[in-house]
Amino acid sequence: MLTVINCIAFAHDYRFVAAALFICAVGCAVTIRLFARGRRAERAKRAALILMAGLAGGMTIWTTHFLAMLGFIPNVEHGFEPIFTIMSLAVAIATSTSGLYFAASRRTGPMVEFGGFVLGSGIAVMHFLGMRGFVVAGTVDYDTTLAVASIAGGAALGMLATNRVADGNGRKSLVIATAALILAIGFMHFTAMGAVQITPDARVAVPAQVLSDGVMAILVVSVTILVMLLGMATYMAEEQGEKEAVAHYRHLALHDPLTGLPNRAAATDELPRLLKAAAGTSLAIIAVDLNRFKEINDVYGHAAGDAVLTQTTERMRATLAPGEFFARIGGDEFLAVKPFTRENEIEEFAARIADAFSRPNELGKATFQTSAAIGIAVYPRDGDNIDELTMRADLAMYRSKKSQSGAWCWYDADADEDGRRRGQIAIGLRSAVADGALRLVFQPQLSIKNRELRGFEALLRWTSPQLGEVSPAEFIPVAEQTGIIVGLGDWVMLEACREATQWPEPLGIAVNVSPIQLTRPNFADRLKEILDETGLDPSRLEIEITETALIENPGQALHILRQVKAMGARVAMDDFGTGYSSLSTLFSFPFDKIKVDRSFLKALGRQAQASSVIETVIELGHKLSIPVLAEGVENDFQAAFLKDRRCDEAQGFLYGKPLDSQTARTLAKTGIGEDLQAGRLIA
Repeated sequence: MLTVINCIAFAHDYRFVAAALFICAVGCAVTIRLFARGRRAERAKRAALILMAGLAGGMTIWTTHFLAMLGFIPNVEHGFEPIFTIMSLAVAIATSTSGLYFAASRRTGPMVEFGGFVLGSGIAVMHFLGMRGFVVAGTVDYDTTLAVASIAGGAALGMLATNRVADGNGRKSLVIATAALILAIGFMHFTAMGAVQITPDARVAVPAQVLSDGVMAILVVSVTILVMLLGMATYMAEEQGEKEAVAHYRHLALHDPLTGLPNRAAATDELPRLLKAAAGTSLAIIAVDLNRFKEINDVYGHAAGDAVLTQTTERMRATLAPGEFFARIGGDEFLAVKPFTRENEIEEFAARIADAFSRPNELGKATFQTSAAIGIAVYPRDGDNIDELTMRADLAMYRSKKSQSGAWCWYDADADEDGRRRGQIAIGLRSAVADGALRLVFQPQLSIKNRELRGFEALLRWTSPQLGEVSPAEFIPVAEQTGIIVGLGDWVMLEACREATQWPEPLGIAVNVSPIQLTRPNFADRLKEILDETGLDPSRLEIEITETALIENPGQALHILRQVKAMGARVAMDDFGTGYSSLSTLFSFPFDKIKVDRSFLKALGRQAQASSVIETVIELGHKLSIPVLAEGVENDFQAAFLKDRRCDEAQGFLYGKPLDSQTARTLAKTGIGEDLQAGRLIA
């Protein structure tokens, strides 16, 4: 080691050593970056990038060597034999390229390190070939130990460099790989130079055909310039590539892949800007729904539905004027925006939309006729913020859809009185979770036979800062209509499972699931995430669904329900007896519980059919070995009727009002007290 240090300290011009190390660092950084990009690229692009990396690596190795050699002070006449000098450059490029190619040919495995070995060994081959062309007036010998150490060290560090790139652990791995390659070149060169022993010999003459230091300097500078240019080109290519990638992914994120129109995310970004730009003027927000789209999908298949969407939107895109915005925000839902000064401009725009959506669409020999339901809200007349305007445009569109006249509807506060209330509810619901305005209450579910507490049903309550206490019967349909139910349902499921884990006894927790939630393909995956996050035993969870959830897409719904059951949760049929095909629904899936709708209990004693229905459902449950729970039990007459018919469970005001979480925890701990056994209400 002392020999190597002495070689660097006393046998080299520091200026050339510094220049060599600088070029080495730049070239290694370029080489590693190109190599890393080549490993990630597709096959054709990979070959080009690996070739560029090999050129950069080979020229870097060669330039570093000969820059340092120009700074070497042998104290004898010397020169550089041209054939071996040029051969050494070719060998450096060849071994670098082949080594990087081997290392890039596999994602992991020994081939990665083998490629690094070839790369590191190539440094030694190039070095000693270059030294073969270093002609002095004397003889050149080597210290074998140092020579072997230089070769082994270069190869090992080359293997480390390719290994770190293959590790793929971000910027840190690239920095380590670059440092390893710099060390491989530097260690190999200066250790091997430390092994050099030059003995002057006046009998040995330096041939006249050798390259002088001056000529060699010009050659080295030329190759150095090539390395720097390659580095600059690499940097510019990476910058351009990153910009193109960002632009590409941004386009994908903001555009619908089928139609190429801006999507909901783009509309969310664009609408505030358009509204701000419209300050002092007017802006129309137009909600558009494609009529008969579901019918075409169901009858003719998704290919027909896709053809209708693409052909319709192509016609629509062709009619757009500067300043007009048109986006696909859902399956058959669109949103248009137009600044205007006269209302007849909106009429003309709506007419263009209606025309584009009403023309025939063709797929093969089939022709599909559609139309559009169009609703219009105007800023600032109908609202001064995006949520309000889009909601009112939706309300006007729903009115257009109901009329089935094909005419567009302007938002009308009088005509949409009920719609305005729904709009207020929808706007409030969007921020209800963040505002902390939602809460859960828990209604006890008991065994009728011995009045033991079996669990609770989680019920959602909402106190709006603007509307006050809003009934679930009012806000749940709005949430389902607008899609807000997905976020609300997720919150309810998470909070209910989290609360159940706080109970001192492992009681069951029942949670209602909307049909909208059940149609989402990731419902079961999200449910598993919630169970894992809260730590709730799946067997304690019971999701309640209505028959509606199984009507629109029974195949998908049943598939999801089977996934739910597979993870250990239970599934109950809620509001049983109120649908059109409850019996066929019941036989299509092995439900864990049947819940008799409260309407039958309310009619008990007043309508003869009510008792027959309840008795039939209970008997059916017994024969199918499915427990039956009666909802809405409010008096002793109803309770006695259910007990005589051997109904399994019940819930209702007779057994307990919905409780806040703290009271529910207390009841879970103490069980049913004497006052409840006597049938008195608890609060």
